[in-house]
Order: sequence, then C-alpha cells, then structure tokens
Amino acid sequence: MYQLIHNLALAAALVTLIAALWQDWGLLPTLKKMIISYLGFFILGSIMTLAVRLVPHFESKDEIGESETE
Repeated sequence: MYQLIHNLALAAALVTLIAALWQDWGLLPTLKKMIISYLGFFILGSIMTLAVRLVPHFESKDEIGESETE
C-alpha cells in the first residue's frame, strides 16, 4: 500500500512540474508547489489507508458473527 501511495504522490508532483513548465513558472515557486502536492497526496493517502484499515476495529463482534452465519 505504501508503494501505491508513493507512486500517486510522485504522479501529483510530476503533474505539477508539467504545469510549471507549461506556464513558465520560476524555479522556487515550482519546487514549493511540487513539495506541497507530493506531501498533500502522501498525507491524505496515508490517512485514507488508515481509515480503511481501522473500520473493522470499530465494528462490534456481534455484528461480525451475525454476518458470517448468514
């Protein structure tokens, strides 16, 4: 899962770099925007992964037992 989030964040940074080259931004604004896009996607992807993995912990054991017997 880490590799998927990392690749998605790198793709976001690449899209930012392409937009910077297309719109002729300067070096420092481009680097800042690339870092923000990378960290934003990485942190949000990590939070979403943790949320998905924590869902079974919030279900009660009775609900799990009833769904398995049906």
